[in-house]
Amino acid sequence: MTTPHRIFLPAIAVLAMAGLLSCANAPRVRGSGTIELDEIDVASLVGGRIVHLAVAEGDTVRAGDTLAVLTRGEIAAELAAQLAQSQRAESQARDLAAGSRPAEVLVARAQLAAAQADRRLADTQFARTEKLVKSQAVAQAELDRARATRDAAVARERAASEQLRLQEQGFRRLQVDAAKSAASAAMAQLAGARSRAGELVLTAPVDGVVLLRNFETGELVPPSVPVVTLGDPDRLWIRVFVAAPLLASIRMGDAVEVTPIGAKRPFAGRVVQIASRAEFTPRAALTEEEQANLVFGVKIALDPTQGTLKPGLPAEARFTTAPKK
Repeated sequence: MTTPHRIFLPAIAVLAMAGLLSCANAPRVRGSGTIELDEIDVASLVGGRIVHLAVAEGDTVRAGDTLAVLTRGEIAAELAAQLAQSQRAESQARDLAAGSRPAEVLVARAQLAAAQADRRLADTQFARTEKLVKSQAVAQAELDRARATRDAAVARERAASEQLRLQEQGFRRLQVDAAKSAASAAMAQLAGARSRAGELVLTAPVDGVVLLRNFETGELVPPSVPVVTLGDPDRLWIRVFVAAPLLASIRMGDAVEVTPIGAKRPFAGRVVQIASRAEFTPRAALTEEEQANLVFGVKIALDPTQGTLKPGLPAEARFTTAPKK
């Protein structure tokens, strides 16, 4: 049989340790590790030059507090252009939806009245010319010119009548719908520009403490590179490793006592994660025979300690649930 490949844990990983105590009521499983906390990197999707840093390492921040302000000229210009375009498209849509103004309708009516007067005059002149031609007082050419003048007047009257009808009915529905769609598209582009501009102001996503300030004022920050790293001191956790024979005694939600090195009392915690895959114990910690033992990582979330505990402290965890026989 081939010897299974051994995977060694990082140096900062927990020393696996489990044992049975003689007293039946005492904790039966224990392990040691290092207290950790979750880190949150705050970065900008667009990047820019830092013009203001509002926090220093160690500062306590609340969710929504401003951490840093960046600047980028093209984003500000784009926002201004999109705002103007959106206002223009919205005004055009409202203008088309409102239809013709009363003054425009009055002008169309006046133009129709003038065309009707021209048509009546042309009719009168044509009738008079027709009588003169019959009496041979004028030439046939005069009648032809009178007929052409009358026909032109009739055409102008019809055009003026149609123009008035259009003004009274308003713009066509398709034109109004197209204008509204253009306004919606302009609003969407404006929202995108505002979102990009919002990336220039970095705010705290959660309550916490500033662990790292990765840039200084005046430096150029690339996109998606963390400017500030936050941590929540009330959300500490520790990962320990339990030997496979003792894993059956541990359940999700089990109470755990965590005692940091040098502490006079334990702190309460609970099991929030049990690894589904086994690992090999580190060579430096155990004998050659014990290296073959498999261990499973168990994550323990600590109850809030109001800043008493700090990340990086070595600690021992004692599981209060005894293993089954």
